[in-house]
Amino acid sequence: EDHTLGNSLRYMVMKSLDVDFCGYSITHPSESKINFRIQTRGGVPAVEPLRRGLNELTDVCQHVLNTFQSRVSEFRSQQEDVMD
Repeated sequence: EDHTLGNSLRYMVMKSLDVDFCGYSITHPSESKINFRIQTRGGVPAVEPLRRGLNELTDVCQHVLNTFQSRVSEFRSQQEDVMD
């Protein structure tokens, strides 16, 4: 876990209307730990926007992976057509 994951997850959590503040810190570069601080409004437990953010980030990453694999397959088929 590093800033790539931390900043992406922070962005997803901040999209929630229930969240007033979301920040993270990395404890030490040699440790694989991130500390998140989420402040919500309206008595919403902080774990809810965190869970939602994780699910949304997973969906976005899966979409990027599927799109990439699809384009690679298209490119390879085009290259085979050119070689023939």
